[in-house]
Amino acid sequence: MRIWWKLVATAVAPLMLGGCLWGPGKFTSTLALNKAGTFVLDYRGEIMLQNPDDKSAASGPWTDDKARCFRSGVVTVDGVTVSAPNSVPTGDDDEAGDPDRPCTADELERARIGYEEKAEHKRKENEEMAKLFGLPGSDDASNRRFAANLMKQQGWKSVTYRGKGVFDVDYHFEGRLNQDYVFPLMPEADLMIPFITIRPRTDGSVKINAPAFTGKSGPFGARAKAMGLSDKGSEGPASRAEGRFTVTTDGEILTNNSEDGPVAVQGRRQLHWDVDAGSDKVPEMMVRL
Repeated sequence: MRIWWKLVATAVAPLMLGGCLWGPGKFTSTLALNKAGTFVLDYRGEIMLQNPDDKSAASGPWTDDKARCFRSGVVTVDGVTVSAPNSVPTGDDDEAGDPDRPCTADELERARIGYEEKAEHKRKENEEMAKLFGLPGSDDASNRRFAANLMKQQGWKSVTYRGKGVFDVDYHFEGRLNQDYVFPLMPEADLMIPFITIRPRTDGSVKINAPAFTGKSGPFGARAKAMGLSDKGSEGPASRAEGRFTVTTDGEILTNNSEDGPVAVQGRRQLHWDVDAGSDKVPEMMVRL
């Protein structure tokens, strides 16, 4: 299993480092599983492109206070050295070793140009990686086109791009439990973490799994913890999921990892998972229909 985990991490590393993954934001989702062999899934709320923290990338528009200049001639931007003379005094950049001094206008201009060039390079790199994996670009026009394309797929009742990578959606799908089902499937997107999977088995049972409905370090961190591994190597974006996932069924609940377990509601069994920054489970259950 450890080897498998490393293979998965290797496979998704370009996507995580290059840009983003689809993930839930604030949401409400319900799933009904019926002995008749049917299911009904609803998801209302946010779906967003989640970016990993990238400390090497430029952060925000340029301001002169991002630059720091030292007596030795060293110039740093956001703590990263961007220019230095051939000989630099040893020791830390502090008052004892190399005290601060006001930056010259020329130093500030060169630091600004380098900062903005780096930000533009990173933006283009992310755009190329997004296209590779079928994701929309960072501009509003690309995201609005993506929302329009999503509306052409079954189940998407409403998709509105709100800005900053966030889409407001209303999804409703009714299907039969005669094959595997995954939500969401995005147009042209080849790799993503499923929000919900439904997998019928030959013995008449159905396994439900919701990999993206977890908090903290997201689905990779949750899987690492479940396997007894450290989640420090899971460099994907932290989860921003916040909501409730509810499942009702008239079948027999065989297993589940919900906090409160099933309760009777109108002749059916119901259980739920609350997802927020503190939750670290991947919702799972098995039902015999």
